[in-house]
Amino acid sequence: MIALLIGLAEPVSAQTTGAIVFSGLKNDGSFNELAHEGTKRAIEQLDLDIQEWVATDEQEVFGVLRSLAKHGADHLVTLGFTNTEAVRTVAAEYPDVMFTHIDGLIADMPNVRSILFSEQESGFVAGYVAGLKSKSAKVGTIGGTDIPPVRRFMCGFAAGAKHADDSVEILASYVGPNSGAFRDIRGGKLAAEQMLTSGVDVIFAPAGLAAEGVAKAAQGAGAHVIMVDANRNAFLPGTVLTSALKRVDEAAFATWQSVSNGTWTAGVEIMTVRENGVDWAVDEHNRALVADIEPAVSEIKSALADGTLVIEPVDNVADCSDIL
Repeated sequence: MIALLIGLAEPVSAQTTGAIVFSGLKNDGSFNELAHEGTKRAIEQLDLDIQEWVATDEQEVFGVLRSLAKHGADHLVTLGFTNTEAVRTVAAEYPDVMFTHIDGLIADMPNVRSILFSEQESGFVAGYVAGLKSKSAKVGTIGGTDIPPVRRFMCGFAAGAKHADDSVEILASYVGPNSGAFRDIRGGKLAAEQMLTSGVDVIFAPAGLAAEGVAKAAQGAGAHVIMVDANRNAFLPGTVLTSALKRVDEAAFATWQSVSNGTWTAGVEIMTVRENGVDWAVDEHNRALVADIEPAVSEIKSALADGTLVIEPVDNVADCSDIL
């Protein structure tokens, strides 16, 4: 934290649009990296001066946000449900600074915009894919840790798998008890290996970097994995069935664009399948794997988008009735 804040001893330049603060790891191949990509695109295409800072943990985010706000940043972007309290606290202390909080809900502050995603829709599509492609009629989902966005993914997955095959068996578990689990590749692999012994042949992994461990375990067992957030179809072609997309890159880019053109407003935005905020990935790495089900999945997406299909919770993941 000291080394990070030394760089903030002087006020940020007058041309600085703001800063984005990452927790733990920027290049995680998933959620954080997508936000970095959207920010990088804003810097290049909109000619903005945006600083990027990496805090080692959620507690450090409080100090980083305060220092950035104190030294002249006029817009701060934060990521993740676990940083919600830091944003709420610092935004109250600096009411003239704008905050955009991606993936965390703060609906009642005049200087905070929350961008959320319909993870349950993305999870539902992934579950539908898994249910159609499973040969054992056993599928599983492994989350990083039990936080609302992850549980929405997992609950949507369970509902989608049941929609594809009402007889399918669904197993669910988490890598660990806190946000460090999202970086625990070995923990993801161990959790998947345990699940695979039960006959599961498709695992959905909303687990950040730990999903790479899940994928490696699936590869070793001749099973499939569905990756999450970014398109990771190329990670282990043939093992990765698809990726459940969460367009954090678009959320970050749109944020900086609205800041740049003066249209930024406080409030809550939810990115759904209708706005292409969530989706599934089909490309040269998995097209042959999913060609037989692509038309059916497209129909499901359309039904979700126009509201003719409503996601109902099922009992295979705990507390889904509280989150959907």
